[in-house]
Amino acid sequence: MIELTSQQATVQLQALFDRGEPQPQRCFAVLAGHAAGRIFADDRDLPTWGMVWEAGDGALYLGGTVTALLLGQAVGTLRRDGDVLLGLWPDDPRWALAPPNPAYTGFTIDFDDCPSGEGLDRYLQLLPADCRVVRVDERLLARARWYAGLIRQFGSVAGFFDQALGFFLMRNEEILCEVFAGPAAHGLIELSVETPEPHRRQGYATITCAHAIQSCEQLGYRTHWNCAKQNDASAALARKLGFRTEREYRLWAWFKAGS
Repeated sequence: MIELTSQQATVQLQALFDRGEPQPQRCFAVLAGHAAGRIFADDRDLPTWGMVWEAGDGALYLGGTVTALLLGQAVGTLRRDGDVLLGLWPDDPRWALAPPNPAYTGFTIDFDDCPSGEGLDRYLQLLPADCRVVRVDERLLARARWYAGLIRQFGSVAGFFDQALGFFLMRNEEILCEVFAGPAAHGLIELSVETPEPHRRQGYATITCAHAIQSCEQLGYRTHWNCAKQNDASAALARKLGFRTEREYRLWAWFKAGS
């Protein structure tokens, strides 16, 4: 097993990974150097297998002929740095390779196919007169509830602004909702949303996400949504925003060693 940088991620290595996997843009964003993570393979020039771990949430992606031994070694190594999450479709035969006794098992939903330019106008028009949706700059990013996670995911503040977008719904200087988009790969960009507890159930997430989706589409991206199956509020919001395709997959997690 050798570790590679994104600059060493050849076309041959990238071809081992399937764009039809759950949350594929995270894998390819790491391979392209657009998001922080680690890349492993058996050979730099003619790889037969590869593994990609993205540092944001710890998602691990498998490509080529990965064995149970290799996967177990990778999980053990990566748990020194953070959590390790393996997400595969329920019928994927590679589940037989996964190390035993994960700390968490559950199901997650991938949402896709949000028709560009459709169904957002009514939510864009709901913006309260005393509020505004603003593009996040460095000053506002420092106030984000997910600041530490975003820096971990993109490697630095500069990395975030190179590869992601942020939008805040604000009333004066109070943040009512946060939406982030990124990383992106192959024209697909992922959305994430956080609304502080005092401001929930007031439609703020819908409004802010609608503005974020519009901005992403104007830049030429297709948007993607992902949430735990039990997160009913997030799933309902995805459907409300127009995501028409949803697929459920299994998720196993091994948490950071010592946590």
